[in-house]
Amino acid sequence: MTQSNPDRITGEVKALYRYPVSSLGGERLAAAAICDTGIEDDRGYGFFDAETAEHIYPARDARWNAAARFFARIRGGTVQLSTDGADWHDCDAPQILAEIATLLGRRVDLRRYDTGHRPRYNVAPLHLLSVQAMESLRRRLPGAVLDERRFRPNILLDMPPADEIPEYALIGQEFTVGAVRLRGMRPCVRCAFTTLEIEDLPEDASILRTLNRTFERNFGIYCEVVAGGTLSLGDRLDAARAAPSIDPVVIVGGGQAGAAAARALRRLGYAGAIRIYGAERHLPYDRPPLSKRIAGRAPVSVLLTAAEAEDRSIALHLDTAVDALDIARRRIEATDGTETGFGTLILATGGRARRIAGVDRGHGRVHVLRTIEDADRLSSALASGGRLFVCGGGWIGMETAAAARAAGMEVTLFARGTALAPRILPALVADHLARLHNANGVTLRFGIEPRFRESADGITATLGAQVLHADHLVIAAGMVANDGLARRAGLACADGVLTDVHGATGTPGVYAIGDLARQPSGRIESWQNANLQAERAARHILGIAPPTDEPLQFWSDQFGHRLQIVGNPDPQAAPLLAQGTFWDFGRFAVGIDTPKLIHSAARRLAHNGPSAPAAPAAKTVARREHPLCPAANIPEAALVRIDHDRGPFAVTRQNGRVFATDDGCPHSVASLSQGFIEEGRIVCPLHFAEFGLTDGRPHNAPPDCGHLTVHPVIERDGHLFVLLPTTKGNGS
Repeated sequence: MTQSNPDRITGEVKALYRYPVSSLGGERLAAAAICDTGIEDDRGYGFFDAETAEHIYPARDARWNAAARFFARIRGGTVQLSTDGADWHDCDAPQILAEIATLLGRRVDLRRYDTGHRPRYNVAPLHLLSVQAMESLRRRLPGAVLDERRFRPNILLDMPPADEIPEYALIGQEFTVGAVRLRGMRPCVRCAFTTLEIEDLPEDASILRTLNRTFERNFGIYCEVVAGGTLSLGDRLDAARAAPSIDPVVIVGGGQAGAAAARALRRLGYAGAIRIYGAERHLPYDRPPLSKRIAGRAPVSVLLTAAEAEDRSIALHLDTAVDALDIARRRIEATDGTETGFGTLILATGGRARRIAGVDRGHGRVHVLRTIEDADRLSSALASGGRLFVCGGGWIGMETAAAARAAGMEVTLFARGTALAPRILPALVADHLARLHNANGVTLRFGIEPRFRESADGITATLGAQVLHADHLVIAAGMVANDGLARRAGLACADGVLTDVHGATGTPGVYAIGDLARQPSGRIESWQNANLQAERAARHILGIAPPTDEPLQFWSDQFGHRLQIVGNPDPQAAPLLAQGTFWDFGRFAVGIDTPKLIHSAARRLAHNGPSAPAAPAAKTVARREHPLCPAANIPEAALVRIDHDRGPFAVTRQNGRVFATDDGCPHSVASLSQGFIEEGRIVCPLHFAEFGLTDGRPHNAPPDCGHLTVHPVIERDGHLFVLLPTTKGNGS
């Protein structure tokens, strides 16, 4: 069937079926009376075990599987039964009841459903299936014997082949078929019944496997009756074509950006299905500062726990990469062969570490740094000591060199350019970092591209006639966007997927965020940008105004010093203000161990963005007094970390009053005791989120940032005591 009016959905009734007895084959009708409960006398009866009175359930209980081969019809108001579709008897005839008992191996009673005999299921009155859905299944199972009777529809429609299952376009809206008005409810979920020998159709387990892998076990739709009437063969379907649904949202990529998008959608009120496909086996995690992780000191910070995902109805498909994307059919195919449809697609596949061709020969001495496994493998290498080559003068190269020196290794860093991070840092900042690395024993070799070779004994670096030796090599030559899936699907790419400022691609309903996305401002690889893009995309999907712009922020820990950048850096810029190790370039600022000055610059660039919503009302919590420290240890204006058996605390004294909070920032891996106090708030040293000292309320923080936990403090007899919630079970 062809579609003439693009604003309408049309079709024609090709078959009508009634199934007087549940689990049995039914009868084909030329016309059917439709009432509130569906086709009159449809599924009005069921077989019950004569001894136990249990409803028979083919497929779930193999004893009853033969029932699917029986037939039922209504003649003159009486149910008639047959075991072969040719020889019919009234349902109370002893001959047919004995024949059925013999085939089933047990006696059964036919009962009309009532309050004492309830139907096996009652989802919606009518089941509608399209000819096009059947054709789509036949294309996938060319050798199978397929017939719509296997799926027990009431109405078989011939519809325009806009989608593989075009009837899905009727879900959620009212439509007419002839004189009858219906409302599409939801897809029909299929069970093993479809695989049985049904009427004259053979048993075939491949059918359910294909429905499971390709159509998420759904096939056809359930409908409820809005206005009844008589339905006949040839009656016409007419429905308005609704705007494309955003449901379900499929997120390809289980990293920071993907998890942030899922969380943002839920926080902003989206109640539809969310499915995350992640190639890694881990739950979505925040990549901690590399200098800590590869030194073995940073735990994995999970961004979306299994319990949280379940609570928020976010389906996680971990260790499951997506290797095919069909934009026209709006489906993805995972590496395990399963297919999933989407209303909205968010690509968050990130990137992979750039490698040097031909260097890695399988001896375990060549490393990159992108995943938890990469970091742990490199950590083991650092622990063995010796010499390390680092190829690359960007952030990963510098942080790796610092971590290796802290582990006692000799380090030579090779940089192709003439300075560290030359595409980002102005020369005076790069020079300062170079002096820092030299002072800590790192040998810097600029403007050099050695030829590396791996062997079982180590790494050689050839520079003309000079040959240097090391035990391991870290390739820190940048990142390559994982845009292959998008390119193969026909999306516009240029070292990343091209998007607008909201993450939207040129294809409606398809987004790209995080390290994968190349927005008009470029492809930005940072923790903060992944969160911002996820928030923007979620709001655009839901038709909500975008968030307030905030300046870009970045940090790097090296040799016990923290470099921070706020704004969009330009390596050619000249400073407008230089104050020690703080440089203000107007449109951006750079500081080393200057969090207050960086914070002031961030506020100036952001023009004091809005604060977070008010904190929820506090609940009454039973608390117990615990010794904290001598009061003299917390002088006025000090901000101190106190390690306690209930966790580290950040403790400060302001105007004589002592405040204690959890030391960990609710939104990052930062230690708040390394931050500072400003205007009655404790400020995170990494992202400058601010938290009230009295209520933990976040200000100038990312939208999904939680409240900081604050603990009351008592000062008595020269000592400080913290009041902590009691632990269930022991009162401690």
